[in-house]
Amino acid sequence: MNVQRKKIIMAEINYWKQNKLLPEHYCDFLITLYTQGDHEQEISATEAILSKKKKKVKLRAVFIQSLYILIAFAILGISLKLWTLFFEGQTILLVGMLIVNCLLWLLAGRLLKLLYFTISGVAGLVMIVIFIMMNVN
Repeated sequence: MNVQRKKIIMAEINYWKQNKLLPEHYCDFLITLYTQGDHEQEISATEAILSKKKKKVKLRAVFIQSLYILIAFAILGISLKLWTLFFEGQTILLVGMLIVNCLLWLLAGRLLKLLYFTISGVAGLVMIVIFIMMNVN
């Protein structure tokens, strides 16, 4: 068998063993089979193809999550800037814009299945209701 192919297979087996995708004794058997009893040839699990793909997926997910958060803050900032430029002093419009932002966060959380947006939307709406209740007096 090709040496490079054997290294790839061994790295994958070690990855399976490390992440408990197969029982440990199966992995030990396969490693012994592919190394032909010479355990000095063992390859680390970090060289596994699945491990490398997992790292790329995690990095991409973090980037996308950060982008969502940045967009949400940008929309909030733009709506607050519009309020200060055109409607300053009109608290009702400010509350309305904040409610729209919270509803957008809630909708994004439900559609994208992102818990932190759902929690932010609900928490924002609760705080707005508390603010309205305190200012009714």
